Amino acid sequence: MKMTIRVKLLLIILLANTALVLAIYLANKLAFEKSFSQYIENTSRVQLQDVIAKVAQTYEQHQSLDWVYKGSDEWEGVVRLYYGITNDGAPRRRVESRPPPRRYEQRSDDEPRHRPQRRRAEDEARPPRDRRPPPPRRGENRRILLKDAHGKLLMGNAQNTKNTFWFPVYKTDHLPEPKQQHVIAFLGVEGSGLIRNEFDTLFAKQQQQQFILIALIALLVTVILAVPFSKYLVKPIVLLRKNAKVLAQGNYDAQVDIHSKDELGLLARDMNRLADTLAQNQSARQQWIADISHELRTPIAVIRAEIEGMIDGVIPTETEQLMSLNEEIQRLTRLVDDLHQLSLSDKGALTYNMAQHNLYDLLSRTFAKSRHLIDAKHLAFSLQCNEHLEIECDEQRLGQLFDNLLQNTLRYTDSSEQQPGTLDVKVLQQDGVTSICWQDSAPSVPQSQLEKLFDRLYRVEGARSRAAGGSGLGLAICQSIVQAHNGDIKARLSELGGVAIMIELRH
Repeated sequence: MKMTIRVKLLLIILLANTALVLAIYLANKLAFEKSFSQYIENTSRVQLQDVIAKVAQTYEQHQSLDWVYKGSDEWEGVVRLYYGITNDGAPRRRVESRPPPRRYEQRSDDEPRHRPQRRRAEDEARPPRDRRPPPPRRGENRRILLKDAHGKLLMGNAQNTKNTFWFPVYKTDHLPEPKQQHVIAFLGVEGSGLIRNEFDTLFAKQQQQQFILIALIALLVTVILAVPFSKYLVKPIVLLRKNAKVLAQGNYDAQVDIHSKDELGLLARDMNRLADTLAQNQSARQQWIADISHELRTPIAVIRAEIEGMIDGVIPTETEQLMSLNEEIQRLTRLVDDLHQLSLSDKGALTYNMAQHNLYDLLSRTFAKSRHLIDAKHLAFSLQCNEHLEIECDEQRLGQLFDNLLQNTLRYTDSSEQQPGTLDVKVLQQDGVTSICWQDSAPSVPQSQLEKLFDRLYRVEGARSRAAGGSGLGLAICQSIVQAHNGDIKARLSELGGVAIMIELRH
């Protein structure tokens, strides 16, 4: 089963929040344990202040720790102080009073009134109790430990030193700074680093339970909010997917109605532009096929008609008729060659041999080859180019570019012996860019049709016609050659009244 983007997004949100809650839980647990241990340490320190002072006083009296051994009176005094026992054996701060007799209680008439005196006498006759410390209360069953300043254990079991807080005992307590005080011993409580008190454990357990409850509630809220949120985020993706299916079926009129400014909105606008481009390409392809079939049908129809006329004897088989057939065949051959070259250019199969060549020589050879055509057209031309200007180019392809431009000028420029036409070619090289301006005289083309001159098989009504011999592919071939030389080619209105072709070659 494939997981949808909505499910993946929901799982990512849940995993991210779960990881966040788990991290907060672990951090809170560590912080709580550290803080709670510090709290226990501070509490133990406060409770042992009197005991620490007692050890320091006893050390001052003896000037050593030789008095620390089992059975010594001084150590017994420290132990009694720790357990809250007075010197006479009675528990310190533990006064128990019997409740007063109830008013409604009555003595029987035969009860002797001197019974309290007899009980007091019996108590006095009992032997004195042992003054050893009574059993410690619950939570007070931890023994105190003592070690000297060098860490040697003097009192207590070494196995009980684990999880023990050690508190320093200073020789003097009246100095202001602890750095000036001399440590004489360390006093500790067995297992003071553990949370042994049942109330402390209960408090820690309650804290964990409350946090787990809060974490579960947070995850539940996350799920409740993530479901509609994921649906909201996935909705534009669903629309884009539906529109892509429509485009795949060939319907390029479909548009995605998403107006957000995020990445999905940009993707929707790009998809709408893609649909427009596909529609334009489809229209251009249909027009291209129609134009090609028309261009091929025209010379074929002419050739067929003349051959059938010769067969039927309507058209005499003479040299003029054969030359007419040859012209149509040449025209058809040029059209097929141009189509083949454009197809190779589209596939990137045309090879370009780049080398340094003199641009002035290329232009001079172009005009020299067609000198008889220029003279027959009565066309006046001028070339302004540095004789030493060199560029990196393919000599054959760039010569083909200039030949196509010259043929285009010879076909469509009005020129006669009485009113000769004009061709002006200017070349300028500056900042690594070679600019070529090729402009001729009237007739011109409308401003709105200048950008379409480089479309394949495009002709301007009136100015370009099949009678002039053009196939409508010359400028398209020029554009492919210029683009292969990392350049740009544009058309604009000429100052001489015709069309100006602007070429920029970057190197």
